[in-house]
Parts: sequence; structure tokens; C-alpha cells
Amino acid sequence: MEQTGLPAQNQAPISASTSDLALTLFDHTQPIHTLAPQARLILEQALHFPLPLLPQTERCSLPPRCSLPPKKSFRAVLKLAAKAAAEADAGQLRLLAAVVALWQRRITPKMLKPLKFSASQRHTALTLTALLCLADGLGSSGGVVVQQVEPSDRGMWIVIDAPDAPLDPEKFRRCARLWQKLGYPQVEALQPPAAAERRLPVPSPAQQIGLQPQDSLAEAGRKVMRYHFAQMLRHEAGTRQGDDIEALHDMRVATRRMRAAFEVFAGAFDPLALKPHLKGLRAAGRALGSVRDLDVFMEKAQHYLDRLPEDQRGGLEPLLAQWKGQRDEARLHMLEHLNSWAYACFKFSFNQFLQSPDQAVLVQNPSPPDQPAPELVSQLAPVLIYNRLAAARAYAPWLADAPLERLHALRIEFKKLRYTVEYFSEVLGKRSLEIINDLKLLQDHLGDLNDTQVASQIIEEFMQDWDTRQQSLPLQSRQPLVAVAQYLSTRQAEQQQLRATFQAVWKEHFHNHAFRRKLAQAISVL
Repeated sequence: MEQTGLPAQNQAPISASTSDLALTLFDHTQPIHTLAPQARLILEQALHFPLPLLPQTERCSLPPRCSLPPKKSFRAVLKLAAKAAAEADAGQLRLLAAVVALWQRRITPKMLKPLKFSASQRHTALTLTALLCLADGLGSSGGVVVQQVEPSDRGMWIVIDAPDAPLDPEKFRRCARLWQKLGYPQVEALQPPAAAERRLPVPSPAQQIGLQPQDSLAEAGRKVMRYHFAQMLRHEAGTRQGDDIEALHDMRVATRRMRAAFEVFAGAFDPLALKPHLKGLRAAGRALGSVRDLDVFMEKAQHYLDRLPEDQRGGLEPLLAQWKGQRDEARLHMLEHLNSWAYACFKFSFNQFLQSPDQAVLVQNPSPPDQPAPELVSQLAPVLIYNRLAAARAYAPWLADAPLERLHALRIEFKKLRYTVEYFSEVLGKRSLEIINDLKLLQDHLGDLNDTQVASQIIEEFMQDWDTRQQSLPLQSRQPLVAVAQYLSTRQAEQQQLRATFQAVWKEHFHNHAFRRKLAQAISVL
């Protein structure tokens, strides 16, 4: 007998409890199945479908064999669906009939293809049926409340509150088969106490990383990443809410610091084990960065307007309106990512990694015990810092008339050097704070330069597009972008000024004996 997780013959009408659970499960698992809202409407219609559908003599038996051929049986269900949902289009009616027929075992999953359902339609119909099965497995006697659905070490948990309706584990296991056969995560239903006992706590924001000179490089890496992971989570709620752009900025900075930490501490970990975590960080960084970049453009444009006389502050509205529209769209994409199952799984698996001291650690000293090798922070931090210093100093002969692309690459090297010093600052001498401030000044200078380049390019493209659209309008209706052109000139002048002054900043705050002496003094305490 085929085990599908579908209900047995003579299934009773869907109870109100199962109906509520099915819709709740659809909502909680939407980041996993990613079905459109129209699919939820089909599920709701299936839950209120008139039952019984066919005479008892025409019901399916197990294994599925009907007195009516599958196609004829399906057409009978489809005919009733047309009466029950008269306003639905043909495609929706077929999906509705498929869900009801699957639930009532008048057809099996394999019969959908001969009935000329596309792959996408089969996936939707089977997913909705699987949600019905999960709801039935959680209990149809009432009193079951789904609190949340979350990633687990094996797949996913459905956390339920069911004080008066104890779960039947065997029934739920059978009812979960179709869900898992469709390739969705292995599912387990837990009461809140059991979930709390098995759930790993997320790290709380701390004042310090807590690094020690005698930490191994792997332990130091976990401490650094755990500290910034907590910062990322701390600012997630504010980023979602969107009232304070600094929450988004701080969350993005935390993802950047973690990505840089992966590179600094790469020698301590298996690169294949780190790869999925780095992929998750990059995806989060891209989603946050698209919104943050537009925040910066709009903020600097507003600062420019604030410096103008009040009667000269108009004229940038078309540019700001486009940026606002792009930001709104980018924010929707950002929220879509933050609500996604992929992001939830990243947070879960990364948290597991951060709290597993032996996970993914490479053997630091593969040589025989009588051949020592460096493996502690006190031994390796100076090497890691000076390697970053060397990478930045290598740009010295290349800075005369350097193109903006090279200066942008140098900015990245300064950022890596600054972050590396910051990671180890708790075990370095007090002069490390001066080093960090010098590097921040250089990084900010080159960051402002990069912003002027990107903003100028975007403004130029906006003006070209505007001019193209204006050509189709009557001459008297055309609107020249005088204020936007003036703003572009201001940004270009700012770019030239930043380029002209960089050599002086480079020599004053980095390329000199004093900087290297301060760095040596900070490292000497190790």
C-alpha cells in the first residue's frame, strides 16, 4: 500500500479546527513554500468545500482504485468546484478541484500529470494538500495553536500550544510524509517547553568581545563573530521597522565586520564549512546595502539643500522622488529577504557554528608534538595585523594620479586593516585606539570619494533619461533640471577636492614613521 500521508478512505468533513490550523500553517510556512496569496484563497475554498462530494459507491479505495476512472472522477469534482466557486477562473477551479480530490483520495499525486497539470500547478496543489495533512496531524479535536515555525538542526519545528489536545506522534509522522516527499524540510511538532529546551539561545549584545591573548585563533574568531552577530540581531527589529536609518546602518556594518572576520580568521577553520555562512552574510549584506546606499544619497542631498538659502531649495524634487521610489522598492526586497526561510536558516546554522567550539576547526599544528607551531592570539595577531599593513602600504608607489578604482581598492584594504586591529584591540596596547582613529579617517575620506563618484554617475544617468523623456513633450511643457545640474557640479567639485587632498591625508595619518611606531607599540604588549 502506498504511504503518501494523504487521509484514508471515508475521510470526515474538514473540521473547523483543522481549517484554522491549515490557514495558520500556510502563513507560518510561507517563507518555505513561497506560494502566492492566490494559493491561500484556493486552500480556504477547499476547506469550505461541500462534503460529501460523490456517492459512497464512487469513493476511492486503498490502494487508490475508483469505480470511476481517475479523469472522470476528477471531472465530477471539478463540476462541483465550479458551483462552489463560481467567480474563480478556470485555472483556479482546476487547482481547487485537485486539492479536494487529493484530500478525498479520489486521485493520487501521480495522476496530476496525466490530468495535464503543469509542474508549477502540481507543486501548488500538492503543497496545499500537504498543509492540510499537517493540520490534520496536529489534531482536529480543537485547542491546538501554532505559535511559530522555525529552523531546527534536522529541518524545521512547528511549535504548538496544545494543553488539552495531546499530539499523536505516530499520526503526525504519517501526516508529514507528503510535506517531506515534496522536498520541504523534515518537520517535527514540539510543545513550547520541549522547543525551549532544545533551542540554542542567541548571543546577547556585550560591551566587549572578550578576547584573551591565550585564546586559540579559532576561539578568537568565534568570539569576534559572535559579538558582531549579536549586534546584527540587536538592530534587526529597528531595520525592519524602518523609522531610524541608523539601525539599518549598524546592522549592515555588523554584517561587514563578520565578513571581514571570516577572512582574518580563515586559517583556523575549514573553508568548506565556512562557505554557507559566508554566503548567508553576503546575501544579507546585499539586501541591506541596496537600501543603505540610497539612504546615503538622499541624506547628502538633503544636507546640500539645508546649506542653501531657503528660496533656492527647490528643484531636486524629481531626483529625490526617483531615489525615494527606488529606496521603497529596495526596502521591500530587503524585508522579503529578512522574512525568507533562507535568512532564518542562516541565522540558525550560524548561531550553531558560533556556539560549537570544535565545529569546523582545522588542526592548527599537524606536525608531531615535538615540533611546535603558532596557534594562539598572542602569537598570530602580530602577523595578521602586519600582513594587512603590508597590503595597504603596497599602494604607495601607485597613488600619483591613481584612478578612482584603485583608490576604492585601497579603501577596502584600509577597512580590512582597521577591522583587524579592532578585533584584537582588547589585547593590544592603548595606542591601538589611535591607530583605529587614523584608519577610520582614511577610510572615511576614501568612502566619501567613492560616494561622490557613484552619486555623480547616478545623477548623470538620471539627467540623460530625463532629457530623453522631455524630447517627447511640447516645448512649452519641458522642465530643465537646472537645480539637479548644479547639484551634480557640487558633487563633482567635492570629488576633485577629495582627490586633491588625499595625498596629504595619506602622509599625515598613515604613510609615516609615527604611525608605524604607534602600531609597533600597540603590538609590543603581546
